[in-house]
Amino acid sequence: MTTAGELLRQGRRDEIWKKYCGFLDLSIEEFMEIQKRLLMDQIQRLSQCKLGRKLLGDRVPASVDEFRQVVPLTTYKDYLPYLDEKREDVLPEKPLFWVHTSGRSGEYRFKWVPTPERHFREGIKGPFASIILSTCQRRGHFALEEGDKFLYCVAPLPYASGSMPYGLAGEFPFEFLPPVQKAEEMTFQERSEEGFRLAFREGLDVFYGMSSILVRVGEQFSRESGKVTMSAALLHPQSLYRLTKGLIKSQLARRPMLPQDLWTLKGLVCGGMDTAIFREKIKYYWGRYPIEFYGSSETGLTATQTWDYGSLTFFPDGGFLEFIPEEEHLKARRDPHYQPRPVLLDEVKAGQKYELVSTNYWGGIFVRYRVGDMIKIVALRNENLDIDIPQMVFEAKCDDIIDIAGFTRLNEKAIWQAIEDSGIPYQDWVLRKEIIEGEPTLHLYVELKEEGVRPDEVKEAVHESLKAVDSDYSDLEKLLGLKPLHVSLLPLGTFQTYLLERQASGADLAQLKPPHMNPSDEVIRRLRELR
Repeated sequence: MTTAGELLRQGRRDEIWKKYCGFLDLSIEEFMEIQKRLLMDQIQRLSQCKLGRKLLGDRVPASVDEFRQVVPLTTYKDYLPYLDEKREDVLPEKPLFWVHTSGRSGEYRFKWVPTPERHFREGIKGPFASIILSTCQRRGHFALEEGDKFLYCVAPLPYASGSMPYGLAGEFPFEFLPPVQKAEEMTFQERSEEGFRLAFREGLDVFYGMSSILVRVGEQFSRESGKVTMSAALLHPQSLYRLTKGLIKSQLARRPMLPQDLWTLKGLVCGGMDTAIFREKIKYYWGRYPIEFYGSSETGLTATQTWDYGSLTFFPDGGFLEFIPEEEHLKARRDPHYQPRPVLLDEVKAGQKYELVSTNYWGGIFVRYRVGDMIKIVALRNENLDIDIPQMVFEAKCDDIIDIAGFTRLNEKAIWQAIEDSGIPYQDWVLRKEIIEGEPTLHLYVELKEEGVRPDEVKEAVHESLKAVDSDYSDLEKLLGLKPLHVSLLPLGTFQTYLLERQASGADLAQLKPPHMNPSDEVIRRLRELR
């Protein structure tokens, strides 16, 4: 199959757009037709392997409707006995490699995910589409060129993100910073530092990675631009030239030097709920908004923002999508024996929240898989860009939702947004529901960036921000007179010390930091002990 790089060299840019971003022109009817056709192909693959037949049941479904009627919803526990041992003999296709994501404390350390070759090759179209969209200003336009400098700050293999550079390298002639093979010999921190060092010398066109890294680098530039030290990297003539230009631009703008003074990026692509929270900071530091994508190790990429930097559009070939309405999700939480009833994408309603269910295509193994995420359908189409596909935003991890007084349900995204909006100079935080003096309380443990701020100041600022972020939380005070927030300040350096301890103990990369929501008693005890 012709790659994007080959099409670019032949001047067939319109075909690149059609191949990777043509889904934006689909009607919802055409979208659903692709979904159902690929599902029936996947059912046949599943019927030919041991684990697939176990998941499908006594007979192979002959239609999409029958599939949804007779095949039960699944969670990772349904796959654990097979995938934890990496049983390739029970799978529809032999994996090209195995990746993992973090598991569940006390039950299993990792979620191992087999990745067949076709699933990998087809799955890379989603990330590349996001990259194209990050560089475009209108339909059919994109700014990518051969040799563009590509800095990727993603978790390495065996995390799913670590396979992405290999897929992109076969799709488009980027110049990766650092080179992919060299990066494999480095730790995550080393490859990030080396990538930025090379970008200082050689330039930077595209960034793909974590929003928090962009913010941290931006803050570091802003804080230290007035005291630049001449490292060996900066003594290179190209680095000195770039630095001089950056200093002049920042002085003319009468502000500290920022990354946008050094590089004019064609595109930024980031994942995770912090992308929406940090988007304005990223724009300030880097000169443009990031494109946000949504996906998981088990499902691959599911949706992406487009060039209006608003809501996300689903990919038709990323997996067969079903949606459990919030009311159904809550019934199932209250009654573990209740089987929630999902709807399809052409049945969702604007303004409603749904738990996502996905079935792999292309020889993957996950079937009617409850991803564990709540998303919100914000519109049935993107009127601004004439995209006839329902639009989504990520809402919360299902396990992260905290109920207060049966009146409001808060999630990590809302809490994080409120802390960010409060203006409090924080380093990091965790929050959980506790009973204090007989009352249900939101207990926020937060490390600030500086001393001299009192807990009551933090409490009042975050409380007011939460009222602005979540109307139900605001009603707690208006209607019930409740102010459930309690704040404990952690000493400076607490989270860094915790991370270093976890690192020294051999903890996995994804488990170095404590979870923001509902940390265990043991995590809270350790955070409070650290000095």
